[in-house]
Amino acid sequence: MKTIAIMLGSLIAFSGIGAALDGPVRTVRSSTDQFVVRGPTIAQVRTNSPSSESALIELDPSILAVSCERLKQALLRELGLVDFWRGRIYLEISPALSTNQAPIIVAKPFLDGWQYQMELPRWIEKPKLVRGLIQLLLMEIANRSAGLRSAEIPLWLSEGLSQHLVHSSEVDLVLAQPQWNFNRVNISWQARQSVRQDPLKEVRERLQSHAALTFAKLGDALPDPVPEETWKTFQASAQLFVSRLLLLPGGRATLAEMLNELPFYLNWQSAFLNAYRAQFPRLLDAEKWWAVVLVQFTGQDPTQAWSTPVALEKLNETLHPSVLVSATRKDLPQRARPGIQQIISDWEYLRQRIVLKGVTSQLLVVRFKTPPELTSLVDDYRATIENYLNKRDQVGLARSLPGLPPTRADLLVRDAAKKLNELDQKRASISATNAPPANTLARPAK
Repeated sequence: MKTIAIMLGSLIAFSGIGAALDGPVRTVRSSTDQFVVRGPTIAQVRTNSPSSESALIELDPSILAVSCERLKQALLRELGLVDFWRGRIYLEISPALSTNQAPIIVAKPFLDGWQYQMELPRWIEKPKLVRGLIQLLLMEIANRSAGLRSAEIPLWLSEGLSQHLVHSSEVDLVLAQPQWNFNRVNISWQARQSVRQDPLKEVRERLQSHAALTFAKLGDALPDPVPEETWKTFQASAQLFVSRLLLLPGGRATLAEMLNELPFYLNWQSAFLNAYRAQFPRLLDAEKWWAVVLVQFTGQDPTQAWSTPVALEKLNETLHPSVLVSATRKDLPQRARPGIQQIISDWEYLRQRIVLKGVTSQLLVVRFKTPPELTSLVDDYRATIENYLNKRDQVGLARSLPGLPPTRADLLVRDAAKKLNELDQKRASISATNAPPANTLARPAK
């Protein structure tokens, strides 16, 4: 074990304003002048503070300014960018906020660019602080060429990069309050292992025992409040997803390009496809790539796949989702398992779209355990439903009335049902081939 002593006295750059105390409040500028931190200072090292008994740290303007610069430099190195910042960031440590409250971020456009404000509680967990600062830094990078519309940073990107930076950094990116004071010099002791640990060790352990989120689920909004187990799985999935994107050819530059594209699109998926157009012409290609990454990373192999009869049974269950239906408006809804064709043909589109999105996500999960001889069939089902949804989103909701010429929506429904029927016939043929042999033992004569 190595023991490292870090003294903060010489690490902090102050401006003329920050050098002077204004009562119990101090304003500090970071070394690059991008961060302006204001808040109450910690008068002395406390031995009975809550941080000594929990994961909370007490924020001090001087120490927070250093942490901001450390995080920024780590992020820029990971993305291969130069520090040409344009938006100044103002951070306020507010005792009025409740302990460990999530940071409040505000982006404001001005004639010469964007400025940002972040309000923080005095006591906060390190991961929550890192997540907020990375979110803010990514927003500043993305908005450098933006107009009046601020970029929306997807949660998987900010959380994935946060986890990636923290677990791969050789030094602490966020500094806590020093533990001792000797001769008016604050000192913290840190113990580190000589051998660098695998940054994905915890991710591997998590995803080997919990199913990783699909590509589609990574971009969905999480429930509020989010269950702890769901959040841990999301963190692991996001960290692995970002780390593997960075390993693609030109991965760092492509991820930086995606950031620059975000302000010009209404959703991150469009910016993602435009930036990664060489690797993923369609979202389906990204989902397939992610499925392969998970299989390789978690160590799954064909010997762990389901047998063909079991895989066919799971596929049939997925293609007949459990839903609540009612014959009339007066009847109470009851549980049923309609087929995909019935859902597409009979249900109103907004309702069927929700169910079909869930089916496509579940098909990708089924694919993880599907034997090689059935993977193409599962992919064909998923591609057929995805193509129907994409085209139906474009043509609208209207269907023709009985006796009138069919609309484009009617033609899409007819075409999708035809393709699904063909796939059902193929699946039935495979099922018949793999059916267990009939019992041919002769029965004893009566």
